[in-house]
Amino acid sequence: MIDQATMQALVGFQSTHKTAPALSLYLDVDPRRRTTDEYRLALRHLLATVDGQANKEDSARIERFIEKEYDRQSRSLVCFSCAVEDFWHAIPLAAPVADTVFVGQRAYIKPLGDLLDTFARYGVVLVDREGGHLFMFNLGQLEGVSGVTGEDVKRHKQGGWAAARFQRHEDQAAYRNLKEVVEMTNQFVQSGEVRRLILGGTEANVAQFAAMLPKSMQPLVIGAINVEVTASPAEVGEKSLALIQQAAAAHKADLVAQLVTTAAKGGPAALGLANVLVAVDTRRARHLLLDDGFAAPAYRCDNCGYVGVEPMEENACPLCAAQLRLLPDAADSLVRWAVEQGIDVTFVAGSAALRDAGSVGALLRY
Repeated sequence: MIDQATMQALVGFQSTHKTAPALSLYLDVDPRRRTTDEYRLALRHLLATVDGQANKEDSARIERFIEKEYDRQSRSLVCFSCAVEDFWHAIPLAAPVADTVFVGQRAYIKPLGDLLDTFARYGVVLVDREGGHLFMFNLGQLEGVSGVTGEDVKRHKQGGWAAARFQRHEDQAAYRNLKEVVEMTNQFVQSGEVRRLILGGTEANVAQFAAMLPKSMQPLVIGAINVEVTASPAEVGEKSLALIQQAAAAHKADLVAQLVTTAAKGGPAALGLANVLVAVDTRRARHLLLDDGFAAPAYRCDNCGYVGVEPMEENACPLCAAQLRLLPDAADSLVRWAVEQGIDVTFVAGSAALRDAGSVGALLRY
């Protein structure tokens, strides 16, 4: 799991030895997709692509961990190693990642930004007429469960006027039970621990519960899953993860449309790497959007803070004449700065509109 301390350590790390860069590796180890032999073969292929760039000690450290220490209990595995700096993190994740390897002076965190944007902190509320359960997930991993069990709601076989009276009693009891689940969910949301909500249960129970939610909470609901209130955490996690991915794709399409439309109207938006670098550097960006395959170099002056995309004569900063530092993947640097500034980051796959706009954009504060 990625906690705040780990993320800050990854963001802040930089090797001070030019001949000893960090090795960053993302590996799909999902047992439903790959056998142990298959992901070990994928690992060897990844490491082979950076042979001669990565420190052999770092490659060996990752191979040793996967061979002897990894417990094979996750969907994906992320490793960062720089032995010379005594820097090592191995992070099993319940959320999916694509195979990626990167060598650089800093830990490569761009894929983590995508994971955090899509899968960070969501709640699943399962309801029926007798109560409900609330599951807290972070990056696909269960972090906690709360529950409410209210009055029994039983079906009666009496006919005539008694049946209607018993039915009203049942409906009133069910309403009180759902009301308790609403209060539990509201407290959970008010704690600030959740970014999205998924509802679960029968269509009728979910519809009634959704209508009872406060208006302030309703925008958090991204959809519903058909599952019994007694479902196991594993089943809830599997179905909610699939829904999160579907909802995320639709949300990303809306964000791209908002970005392009805002920029076309001359509103607070920036398109293209050069403009976005300036927006982030001047702390005007509030939400970054990046094509998930985008990578391009940029140049930064550590003396005055200048950032640009064009190489300068003699590699000198145009503002203070100090030496410029190459940023091999400006998108990764943007993610790092976004984490430091608290800027939202969204990675988008397969968007022609975003690619036409320069593959990277930002919605601005002003």
